[in-house]
Amino acid sequence: MNLRQSLIAYFILVLIAMTWVSWHACVAPSTSSLPTYAGKGLNVLGGYVTVCSEPWGLATMFDAYFGFMAFWLYVAWRERTVAPRLAWFVAVMTLGNFAIAAYALLCLFTAKDETTIGKIFFARKVLSDGTRL
Repeated sequence: MNLRQSLIAYFILVLIAMTWVSWHACVAPSTSSLPTYAGKGLNVLGGYVTVCSEPWGLATMFDAYFGFMAFWLYVAWRERTVAPRLAWFVAVMTLGNFAIAAYALLCLFTAKDETTIGKIFFARKVLSDGTRL
């Protein structure tokens, strides 16, 4: 399977999964335990479990992580070596839009005097020895 076919398969999976999880959220009864935590607060893991126990919370998580993965596919295309690809994968999957904003700012700051948006965001990085793959 080539890259184009893999991307087509991934985005078909996204459409199928998002259709299912949205349908599920519409028909499943709400089982929220959020009132239990009123005034007590939640830690990150507890909050994640609580949000995912709610049908629309689960749909939102699917939506967010499919978007994070789509953005990371762009990062993986733009970065030339495995180490930054893995580092950005971990950052995007754990920090979400914080990491996405950081990556966009990194692109903007490293572009220096470039004013063409296409050259800032849609040019693949050059390896340290100056070669383009």
